[in-house]
Amino acid sequence: MTRHLVLAALLTLTPLAHAGSGNAAPRAVTPFGVPANALIRPGQTWVLGGVTVSGERIRRETTLGAYARPQGAGWDFGSPLGIFSWQPKIRTVVVEDMTDESDIQLCIAIEEQRGARGVLISGTDEQIDLLIGRINAAIMNPGTPDQLIQDVRTAGVNAGTCTLTLKR
Repeated sequence: MTRHLVLAALLTLTPLAHAGSGNAAPRAVTPFGVPANALIRPGQTWVLGGVTVSGERIRRETTLGAYARPQGAGWDFGSPLGIFSWQPKIRTVVVEDMTDESDIQLCIAIEEQRGARGVLISGTDEQIDLLIGRINAAIMNPGTPDQLIQDVRTAGVNAGTCTLTLKR
């Protein structure tokens, strides 16, 4: 249930829209329409790293499947973790690690250079669902990962931090 609610809610964050995603102009496209020079493409291996609000360090590695399903102006990628969604027009990546349903990790990040950085929300499906509305209300127009983190914390959401790094 959270997967669909999270994506639907976060994809309505139109105030996050920025001119361009910082990537080079698309040249060719993959079979599913993802630009061949896009930041995130099928088959890549990404590392989700972070620190929960309680101070626990996490590190999850995931290899994206060969399929990328169009989602709004971006794509959802098959991932063993769960959700891996990229919205290049608003420079946002959402990764949800659902490998342990009693302790889900949700990373909402903004692109920067060759990865992304943002907030890490931890909890059960129900706990995360309750926080999504507060997160949406908190995010006005962060522009940067640091502003996103500050906006979410100012709204009273206990959040850690996360990074997404392409494994080389």
